[in-house]
Amino acid sequence: MASSTASKWAARLRWWPQAADYTPIPWWVHLLLALVLLAIDGLLYYSIRTNPKSTLPLDVVWFVRNAVLDALTAAMFYWNWAGLFPRTLALGRVQGYLAGVLASAAGFTLLRLATSNLVYHVMKGVDPDLRELFWPLFAGLLLGSVATMLASLAVRITLDYLRGQRTRHELERQHLLTELAMLKTQINPHFLFNTLNNIYSLTSRKSDRAPEAVLRLAESMRYLLYDSSADTVPLSQELAHLRSFLDLQRLRLPEAEAEAAIVLHVHGAVPPEAFSIAPLLLLPLVENAFKHGDLAARPEAIRIEIELPDADTLQVTVHNYVVARDAALPAQPGGLGLHNLRRRLELLYPGRHALTVRTLPGEYAVTLELGSEVNAR
Repeated sequence: MASSTASKWAARLRWWPQAADYTPIPWWVHLLLALVLLAIDGLLYYSIRTNPKSTLPLDVVWFVRNAVLDALTAAMFYWNWAGLFPRTLALGRVQGYLAGVLASAAGFTLLRLATSNLVYHVMKGVDPDLRELFWPLFAGLLLGSVATMLASLAVRITLDYLRGQRTRHELERQHLLTELAMLKTQINPHFLFNTLNNIYSLTSRKSDRAPEAVLRLAESMRYLLYDSSADTVPLSQELAHLRSFLDLQRLRLPEAEAEAAIVLHVHGAVPPEAFSIAPLLLLPLVENAFKHGDLAARPEAIRIEIELPDADTLQVTVHNYVVARDAALPAQPGGLGLHNLRRRLELLYPGRHALTVRTLPGEYAVTLELGSEVNAR
């Protein structure tokens, strides 16, 4: 029987939906509301005191009446905040909200008039005759009630908007961090896959340089695992890893030709220690040169130029020769390294980078510029 009665009441109250959410009222909103009400009371008190034609007594009854009316005004403010708005407008029920505002404003206005009369009746034993002034008073108080609820709505919507902005920014930041982490994890297997192919080539020829290749790989993996987790590293640290990678690649060439065939030049007005860079940012450029370059080209198969003209600018150029591909052969799959690099540059250096690829007959060059003035040039 009890469950049946509860079901009937639940069915009757379906028009009153559940609140969309609960937004706590910040302490400064309480303080602001109290200051506004006190300011209005102060202005009203000042206008009565300075008006020589006023006959309204400023006694204890007047102060009690204003305190009660302020309490009802605050109740309207909080009712709109915690009750009406989240159950109507927050759920997309615009018409329901407008009807609720008018009904609530009218109800609170009548309550304020009745409460004002009750205060005078209790404290003075008289009932003010408001028959001639009822409608003007009702209209004025009704407008005040609507303004109170609209003020509550404005503050609530502003806070919800700011909270939504913070949430969106945090979600975007987390998304970027997740995407960057995924891109970085894609670099490591790509590098490892190419290096293992090189070591396999040395071991298949039973080369005495295979142990050195494994040692160089261990050094590179140590950098990938422990040092590349930071947001930025000194360029000198990135160059140390790059030199280790180049030494690993030189093991594929005859020892007498290795140094001259793979060249790295670093020059500029700023030492590499003074410039910070995202870790593993240069590796895809160099890997791409080894992947598509012709290591048999002489005197130089691959040339890497790194220039630091000032503390805010870095220019990296990787140049290599390529073997003319037979049109009958399928294109070599790949491109993951440069694709990831472009995406990382968009996320880490928005508006502060330029990646240029130049393809000439038999030659291939990639230039990366980082700096605040890149797009201005």
